[in-house]
Amino acid sequence: MRNKLYAVVLILGAVATVSSCKDDDNGVPVKPYTVPTTYSFANANYTKSTQRVKMLLELDTYLKTANTGLTTVPLDQAKVTNMWANTNNPFADASLNAAAGVNIKDFTTDATLYKLFADSVLIYNTQTPAVAGTGGILPRNTGKIVVGPRGMEYGQTFLKGTFSGFLFKKAVEVLTAVKSMSATDTAAAQLAWDEAFGYLAVPVNYDSSLAYVNTDPNRPLHWGGYLRERGRGIQAGGIIFGAFLKGRAAIGGYDVNVRNAQVDIILAKWEQLAAAAALEYVTAPTASNAVGSPATQLHALSEGFGFVKAFKYRPANSKLSAANFAILEGIMNKDFYALTGQAGFTDLKQAQTILKTTYGL
Repeated sequence: MRNKLYAVVLILGAVATVSSCKDDDNGVPVKPYTVPTTYSFANANYTKSTQRVKMLLELDTYLKTANTGLTTVPLDQAKVTNMWANTNNPFADASLNAAAGVNIKDFTTDATLYKLFADSVLIYNTQTPAVAGTGGILPRNTGKIVVGPRGMEYGQTFLKGTFSGFLFKKAVEVLTAVKSMSATDTAAAQLAWDEAFGYLAVPVNYDSSLAYVNTDPNRPLHWGGYLRERGRGIQAGGIIFGAFLKGRAAIGGYDVNVRNAQVDIILAKWEQLAAAAALEYVTAPTASNAVGSPATQLHALSEGFGFVKAFKYRPANSKLSAANFAILEGIMNKDFYALTGQAGFTDLKQAQTILKTTYGL
């Protein structure tokens, strides 16, 4: 109910404050506009960003087959490379194979690192029991995880790393570019805005109060799923989705001030969402029920590694200082066995403190 009320407030606020006699900072008159409750703008087009999201989903799903059961499930290196670059028709979804020029590789910063993580799943996908210094497998739930010599679960560092170096980074990039566009450059601004919305990966009628099931073909994906999984406490879903609606409507109304304010809201809340996820995953290994369960601890740290990477691509007005980012990155670059074996979890508790105090968590 709170999120629905929030959407209503957004709409009423837009209607109440916008008039045709108001000018933006460039002297262009603002046209009357209303904010819809769904992302159903007549000319909205985020096909390519949605295709990239789906490519990442298929690649992640394929890598996760290595976690099935306790016996080795072989993976095909050529298939992984082809899915990464969208070559040789690797996807089950034929429309993705036909998407010329659309791939994961060319849109990911630090692409060599994240591809290495994906390839490392195949390298350590063996029957060798993983221990400190030796990569292999660890039983987890009814299956297993594939980890390297330093305890990194490569499937998770790949996925959450591409959340950061691909989806989040691109959203920051295109929305920041929107802020420099003129009020009348609506076509370019709308196209960029739509691209960023596609990277959020939520349905056009997204409802942050709903727990979408995995069988729902319109369920939120990747970051969209984390809006609820880790973002409920900070109301990330309602706030980010509402700002996407309001900012897109403002573009059509030449309302640069409102448009730019929504960029700041989206990026700040999205970064806080990354921080909330990172906090969960640097805290989980220190819980009493996780101590003595290396698969639980290493899985969480590997997710945390990927979310901390988001801060490398954070917007210029981020609350996180360069010094604190260096500390966080330094901690997550340590041997995971050493981190989980550290007396009192000194490093992980320092990471927790930085995330809590910086992002109000």
